[in-house]
Amino acid sequence: MEFKYVPTVCPFCGTGCSFNLVIKEGRVVGTAPFRRSPVSEGKTCQKGHFAYELVNSPARLTKPMIKKGDGLVEASWDEAIAAVAKLGSYSGDDVCVVASAGATNEDLFTVKKFADEVLKTKNFTTPASTGIDASAGTIAGLAKADCIVAIGNIVESHPLVARRIANAKDNGAKVIVVDTFRSPTAKMATEFVKAVPGSEAAAIAEAGAFVEGKAVAVVYGIGVTFAESKIAAAAKALAESKNAAFCALPAQANGCGAILAGAVTPFCNAYSGKAKAFFVLGEDLGPLNAEFAVVIDSFLTSTAKTADVVFPAAVFAEVDGTVINAERRIQLVRKAQEAAEGVKPGWMIVAEIAAKLGGNIAYDSAEAVFKAAYPELSYDAIAKDGFLLPEKPASVEICDCDGCKCDGIATVSDEYPFALTTSATIWHGYGGIATLSANCRSLMREVSGMFVKMNDGDAKELNIMPTDFVKVSTANGSIVASVQITKDIDRGVIFVPTTGIGGGCIFILTRGAKAIAAKIEKAEA
Repeated sequence: MEFKYVPTVCPFCGTGCSFNLVIKEGRVVGTAPFRRSPVSEGKTCQKGHFAYELVNSPARLTKPMIKKGDGLVEASWDEAIAAVAKLGSYSGDDVCVVASAGATNEDLFTVKKFADEVLKTKNFTTPASTGIDASAGTIAGLAKADCIVAIGNIVESHPLVARRIANAKDNGAKVIVVDTFRSPTAKMATEFVKAVPGSEAAAIAEAGAFVEGKAVAVVYGIGVTFAESKIAAAAKALAESKNAAFCALPAQANGCGAILAGAVTPFCNAYSGKAKAFFVLGEDLGPLNAEFAVVIDSFLTSTAKTADVVFPAAVFAEVDGTVINAERRIQLVRKAQEAAEGVKPGWMIVAEIAAKLGGNIAYDSAEAVFKAAYPELSYDAIAKDGFLLPEKPASVEICDCDGCKCDGIATVSDEYPFALTTSATIWHGYGGIATLSANCRSLMREVSGMFVKMNDGDAKELNIMPTDFVKVSTANGSIVASVQITKDIDRGVIFVPTTGIGGGCIFILTRGAKAIAAKIEKAEA
């Protein structure tokens, strides 16, 4: 019986934890600690522990699909490549290229070349393209800080970073937390600065009054709303005023790599309505309203369902590649099992599509792509502990896109009397990475659908019980969710996670806003 361990990097958040994939007879069957990890020292959160379950999910795509009539049907690779030819009739502002910030550097580098050289468009973006590039110090080094300002619910968005903050507190550090409710992160604070939903920037400035120490760090868990750069600008200003290190933690595993790959067009441009065609790698943007769309993914997401051509992509355990975590550490993702026949790495699929459209961005291997992106490095050179890229000054560019909701307190009314706030959930993380967690049966067993947290007083007034389902509505739309009743949420405030679980999706309610007025009522049985 063949039985081995293969070390790799977690595909979820931007912390960059490592673990061993357990391989039995050529198939991934579990995870085990990788204690040499310079980031996590063998520890993982729930998502990392169960990440292996998505690898052999029965929902995996294994064949290309093309649209026929009102639906998608399986097709051969030759048929799918032939069908993608129509994409060549779009270029410039007419086409938008969106890649997951959980994709490898090799995928991102190839997609960027495809956008530049084949589609001739500057509209290349990822969910990490929020105008923030700030990464100082190391995650392990946070434990040595004597004062930490933590912005957002980092316990749930980046649990192993929160562990280092807890280490610092145990060593006597002051921990100042800014959040919109008494989150698990707020509960570990020595000073908690509660923000009115939508006024996080003002609360960050207020937190400055509590900062003291010689080794100060400001840590911000970047979300996936259009307000992120506004909040980051306030965090950067605070860090500069206190001579503190500033680290913004990307929501997805390769957020730093996406920025370095050139994904700088603001992500909200993907929803601007200007693009006529979309090319999407590994990201769920919701249903697309496009003249033509090509999707590369491992699962049939809501975006893939509305595409014209879909290609099946390998997952993290089936590829060699690299990702860059929040502390600028390039780490190896290693192939642990062979993909199903016809399932290919993203970079290879992009190269085949490029060739069909007259381009030439083919490479012999994943490492050849890596060498093109980072000529001074090799897989062997980074194999042990990765490679830590040098620090550079933090930069934050506030988005000014048309229709962007960068800030603003939720304006409640008689019709919409609650201020809805949103951030990560520990079981499913942020945004599109719920595609991964939704295919981990253990994570879905814990939280199988969208939920809303509300104050116990509000629940009593509305006659809502913990076993009830509720309808949460905004001016944009509504979802049905289970309810969690708590004293940690203020009256007049409700919390919905920034993700999509079990068919529900936060974007239906917020359209990218960080805070919005909402109403809540019992759902019909």
